[in-house]
Amino acid sequence: MKDYQTHVFTSTYTADVSGVCSAMYELGGMSIIHDPSGCNSTYSTHDEPRWFDGKSLMFISGLDEMTAVLGDDEVIIKNVTAAAADLKPKFITLCGGSIPHIIAFDFKGTAHLIEKRCGVPVLPVATDGLKSYISGVGMAFTEWIKRFADEKTTKSSALSVNLMGVTPLDFSINGNVEKMKETFEKAGIKVNCCAAMGESFENMQKLYAAHVNVVVSSAGRRPARFMEKTNGIPRVEGLPVGADETEKLMAAIKEAAESGKNQIVYDESLEHEDWEIPGDGILVIGEEVFALSLADAINCLPESERHGLKAYAIWPDIDEGLPEEQLMKAVKSSKIVIADPLYKVIPRDKAIRFIDFPHEAYSGRIYRKQIPVFATDEFDVAGFIK
Repeated sequence: MKDYQTHVFTSTYTADVSGVCSAMYELGGMSIIHDPSGCNSTYSTHDEPRWFDGKSLMFISGLDEMTAVLGDDEVIIKNVTAAAADLKPKFITLCGGSIPHIIAFDFKGTAHLIEKRCGVPVLPVATDGLKSYISGVGMAFTEWIKRFADEKTTKSSALSVNLMGVTPLDFSINGNVEKMKETFEKAGIKVNCCAAMGESFENMQKLYAAHVNVVVSSAGRRPARFMEKTNGIPRVEGLPVGADETEKLMAAIKEAAESGKNQIVYDESLEHEDWEIPGDGILVIGEEVFALSLADAINCLPESERHGLKAYAIWPDIDEGLPEEQLMKAVKSSKIVIADPLYKVIPRDKAIRFIDFPHEAYSGRIYRKQIPVFATDEFDVAGFIK
């Protein structure tokens, strides 16, 4: 790990355990976080906007000190087996916080024993509470696909896609997901599955019926790569942010379906993971696919509408640490910064304009009402940065 241990100005992104629970929330399963207590309370109070509106089975194991010291896995096995007998979930997902990671808890072995006793499929997702939601969502979806998706599903005659990596952590619950699906339908491209908001367990089993996987957030990369490896389904990476970016995305999907080759919609030269970006531009900070897509959409505008500036994108490598010094340098060298409001704490010149773009995985519910509906061809990119 790089030497980026201390955070002075910036907050943290949602952890991998919350990513697992968010991905599995609507699929009829039961999610178990193996942890003393804190991970589930953080998830339910800060990371899950569907908590009060939609039912789901989310539990904490209540790992105590003696169980951790003695390695008594029988406690969690008995408790999960009893809960499954009462609640009858379609499946069980077992993930964990940092303490099980430290004591080397055997997720795979414990999942096997639970499944053997209760007869319910158990997905082991070996999280450690130290990585980001991107890792958790990706691992959870991949394990689910391995176990439940039907590779023999017949593909539809009409061009169809799966939207991969869709959770409220990146898209909130303000109509973004509905508008995104509507945008694809308007373009004559059927949405086979939206993994996994607004989808049933049964419909998700038909993931392999799609011709193309569209990675609309970096959390969708891992399952999309798995499906490409196992079934040859090509992937397209991009997000329909405004009319121009939507047009490019739809063209890339058709190209991928015809050629079988992966496509990246945004301009790859906008990638600056090394944090060294040209000054005097528009800086977009956020989740990778979103940040790159928005920057690309801005650069599609006439110069007069983007103030004669070029947009660039950077995203914190939240699994490796957050290089705050480089982030400060990038902010200070920009003319306009588009980011979650919590990034305003970074010292900058007053002449640098800051445009709020809240991100649920970063600031939680604090600015939820300010999140725009951006994943649609109707999003006014020029008006947003005016």
